[in-house]
Amino acid sequence: MVAAADSAATVASQAECDVDGEGYGASGHFPVFDAFDDLGLTGRDVAELVGVSPPTVSKWRRAKVRIPGEKLAFLTLVLAHIVDEVSVVVDANADPGPIEAARAALVYQDVLNRELVAGDVYAGAQRFRNWWASGEAQRLQTKRFGPPASADILEVLKKMGTRS
Repeated sequence: MVAAADSAATVASQAECDVDGEGYGASGHFPVFDAFDDLGLTGRDVAELVGVSPPTVSKWRRAKVRIPGEKLAFLTLVLAHIVDEVSVVVDANADPGPIEAARAALVYQDVLNRELVAGDVYAGAQRFRNWWASGEAQRLQTKRFGPPASADILEVLKKMGTRS
């Protein structure tokens, strides 16, 4: 797990995908979208997250339209949240490949995001906080990956309480 993240950081630091002043990677590629693909989220899911149409997300993926820095920061935080939650609830027999690939993409995206304007990062963080507080994070988790780990813990505690 750490090796994948370390290698992604190395690749990212050597890549020619730095975010320029316009918010594009030089190659037009943003790893956050690859990670969402690895985790099974669709363009429609991403569009719902940020409140845009699926064609807009498609244009962002292909670098036909600039993705606003605030939305990129928000999507990166959503990805970090999903990777953390999915890592906890994944079955021990499940293939860790998609999660590790998403984790590596997250590290890569984080390196690229260091070039974002501070105001965009702040706005993305505020948006993430509001999204999480609204319960949307748990709804996405349950819809795509099953109940959050905290639900499993509560269920065990309930069962322990009824065995008296």
